Amino acid sequence: MNITYTISANEYHKAIALHQKSRHIWMLGIYIVLALIIISVSTDFSNMREVITHALAVFFSVSFYMLFVRIMAVYRANSTYAKSAVLQNEMTVRISGKGVQFHKKNNKATLPWSVFSAYKCNEHFCILYTNPRHFNIISLKDLSSKEQEELLEYMKKYLR
Repeated sequence: MNITYTISANEYHKAIALHQKSRHIWMLGIYIVLALIIISVSTDFSNMREVITHALAVFFSVSFYMLFVRIMAVYRANSTYAKSAVLQNEMTVRISGKGVQFHKKNNKATLPWSVFSAYKCNEHFCILYTNPRHFNIISLKDLSSKEQEELLEYMKKYLR
């Protein structure tokens, strides 16, 4: 099965968001718990004005953290996309029982299925992981439903 596609900067950002989705939720949860612990230890609960002030401080610090993380994710994705010569070009991926072959501009790298550790899919992308920080993105926008099912069958068969 051959898949030929290009990824735009917006699509790349959405794929990175899919990759980092669970990580951000955990980090946000940890940040909120730490903020609440610090506030509960340092607040005099007999003074209502102090309680309200600290509650507002927690709200704005969590809001700033969420905004900062989102802005930094967009900046890093756009920076990586702009600097990469591979992401901006058309790619052809050949998927078979032997593995995945990436036909890039000057390189034809074949990776056997044993190299990949996991995958994530949604309606737009499939992400094949070789380790937690290194992955390949396969765009599903140009595939028919039959080809998408075939790709998912390969992944279910050869990956966890």
